[in-house]
Amino acid sequence: MPAWEQAIKRAATKGRKGWGVREKRGRVVVEHRGGGKTESVFLPQPITYSEQYEDDICAWLRDLFKAWNDGKVTLAVAMEAVAPTSDKVGSTFGASWQEIRDSLKTRKMTEGRRIQLKSWETNYERFINHAIDQIRRHNPSDGKGLLRLAAKKWQNNQPTRAALIIALKAFTEHAVREFNAPYSWIIDEYDAASVRGQDDEEEKRQTATLTQLEALEILQAVEERFGTGWGNVIRILMATGIRPVELQHLEVRINDEGDKQLWCRYRKPGGKKRTEPRWLEELPLTDQDGNTVVFNLAEQYESMDYPLGRNGERRKLDAHYCELKIKEVEAWVELKAAKAKNGKWLRVYSFRNSWDAWAHQAIGNQAAIFRAMGNTASVNARNYVQADDATTRAAFRHALGR
Repeated sequence: MPAWEQAIKRAATKGRKGWGVREKRGRVVVEHRGGGKTESVFLPQPITYSEQYEDDICAWLRDLFKAWNDGKVTLAVAMEAVAPTSDKVGSTFGASWQEIRDSLKTRKMTEGRRIQLKSWETNYERFINHAIDQIRRHNPSDGKGLLRLAAKKWQNNQPTRAALIIALKAFTEHAVREFNAPYSWIIDEYDAASVRGQDDEEEKRQTATLTQLEALEILQAVEERFGTGWGNVIRILMATGIRPVELQHLEVRINDEGDKQLWCRYRKPGGKKRTEPRWLEELPLTDQDGNTVVFNLAEQYESMDYPLGRNGERRKLDAHYCELKIKEVEAWVELKAAKAKNGKWLRVYSFRNSWDAWAHQAIGNQAAIFRAMGNTASVNARNYVQADDATTRAAFRHALGR
């Protein structure tokens, strides 16, 4: 355990019976165990469980313990008392919710990945206006309460609830960061997940495929949200078509032609025997300008930026972990909602399904595709959609040169 983490652990436990601190998805969790129950709170962003925030975390622990007052209030109440006085949050809050909405609109339409007016009205304004009405009617005291009130309108529509969460996360975070609203208005993923839920129809849907342009746009959005490390995770998934769990089983080897190539050690259980380890093939993509996009993953893999665990080594990722992360990307949630309208299920596994569809368009040797994917012809035909309406049109246009 590094020295900075030891210091944080000591700050949490020294003279504070039942107190502790831990990491969860990069965030800092402060918890207290006592009287047969456990309570916990997240420290506010941008604080992360890292060396650079050691002093901030220790200061928060001190202030929270003082506000907790030997258990006379809950940790959540202590957080409410401490958050407005923190320099990470701000101490004044004088703007109206309408002003905050209008400010967010300006930001969304003029900065970063600029959106059009139609996108603002469809994906943000209608949800935010509904939320402002709930504030006026019910006066919730925090973001969690606001989200639960607003979500009641779409309690039977999971894709719309997912879109609502994206909008309200952006709205309340803008209030905190730009207008010094109390940090309690932040909607974290823990509270969002319970409202989002899972669509009862997901298991019945066909896994969605992405066009290459959609995949590249998601890559850009992930990289803007989380940096190049997570961008490289998406690059590997989309360009090689591996199963997400196989991210843990990759290495670079020299092939028979003397070139570097990615090798997957994973042997998937199932059937009469496990699948065989295999060479991976990077599939070139085409961007919106018709340019060929090649990531050269085998050359870069060993030195590329990548999400790290607490031990400083590359984090062991799987479909569940990747899904939790990508659900925080607005462009992904918006695309998922759009695919759902057509009965398609967009999930992390869609990168593998999409690679299969792209490979069938580009490569005539199906046996080679099956080998690169690590499955058989029967499994591939049963579980992967080689063509949908969009990929069929694209294949015919390519073949006929039009």
